[in-house]
This record gives sequence, C-alpha cells and structure tokens, in this order.
Amino acid sequence: DDVFISVLPIYLLSILLLPLHVGGDVAFGMAGMFLVTSGDGTSDSDTNVTGQDLTKPLAKLLRLDVDHPADGKQYSIPKDNPFLGQKDVVPETYAYGFRNPWKLHVDPKTGHIWVGNNGQDLWEQVYFVRPGDNFGWSVFEGSHDFYLTRKLGPNAHTPPAADHPHSESRSLTGGVTYHGDKLPELRGAYIYGDHSPGRVWGINDAGKKVPWPHLLVAAP
Repeated sequence: DDVFISVLPIYLLSILLLPLHVGGDVAFGMAGMFLVTSGDGTSDSDTNVTGQDLTKPLAKLLRLDVDHPADGKQYSIPKDNPFLGQKDVVPETYAYGFRNPWKLHVDPKTGHIWVGNNGQDLWEQVYFVRPGDNFGWSVFEGSHDFYLTRKLGPNAHTPPAADHPHSESRSLTGGVTYHGDKLPELRGAYIYGDHSPGRVWGINDAGKKVPWPHLLVAAP
C-alpha cells in the first residue's frame, strides 16, 4: 500500500494535465514491477499522433520498479525493460500503440498481461501483451487499417488477441482470468466484458488457433 501511495501522485498528475484518453489502469506484475497504462491523450483519431511516438509516455504500457528508487525519482527503470538505453524512447515503455487501454489485468498464475482497449470508429480490442509489442494505433485500429499515411514505430504491428466490431461491442472494458473449479472449461481463460451492450466473452491461449473468443453472456 505504501508503494502504491508513493507513485499515485505521478499517475494522478498525468491525468490532470492532459485531456481525454490519458489515464488507464495500474497493476503489479509477477516480478513486483508496477504497470501503468496510458491512452493517446486525445478524444478523437489520435489528433496529436502520439500512438506511435516513443518520446512521450502516452499510448503506452509503462513498467516501473518502485522497490528501488533511483535518480531522485520514486522509482527506477527495470533493467529488462525492452527499450532501455534506446535513443528517443521513454525508458519506462514496455509496449505501445494503445488508444484507450481501459482495464489492465495480470494473470496471477502465469503473469500474462491482458489489456481491454476502447477502439474508435469500428472496432474494440483485447490485447495479450508481450515486451516490445506495438499494437499499431493510430496507423491501425486493432488489426484493421486506420491512418496508413501515418508512420508506424520501429516495431512491427502486433494484432490484438481479439477484435470485436461495433455491431457487437461498443465500449470494451476488459476483465480477469478465471482459475476456479466450478467451470473447468473456462479455467485459464480471460473473461472480459463490454460496458455498452452488456456482453461477456472468454478467450484462451492468445496467439494460438483455438475456438475462442466466444460469447458467454448476452444481456437481454
């Protein structure tokens, strides 16, 4: 709790200083690193083109070591962060190319990182995050073309684990992984929902060809 309180002012300040799609969520990873998601800082179409800008902390998943403060800050940069030491890159960056990463979840058994992301015109996304991933916003909206005239960052485009069209999803907020005993067929699945239509889906083993995601609950 003390660690969280020590970094909370940094997080809240970032939200207060910028308009929309700035703050996202926070969590601790399996190695005790503090994870923070941030949006692109604008309300429409990545107006300031921050989605692929590695010089700013926006549109990122940031990873901090709050147990070992350094350089006059309340945290240090983990030595295994994927962009550490690279020129013109915010060293806290773990992954980038998010529009509005609403919900961040770390699987307590595997350490896998999941992010529910609000899309823009046509699509909502679920991201399975690995170090150095570039989810493409705003060159791409999920796995679909958006502004191809904008320059993609140095990393190749990583498609989402799931893409939902606005015909079935309008405000994807994310979820949690299930490790219970009552529903063995869902064990290990990431269960996530949408704020607008009230639907709930499950997805398992991101990146593999399995019959997921599938709809679990649909509000009447």
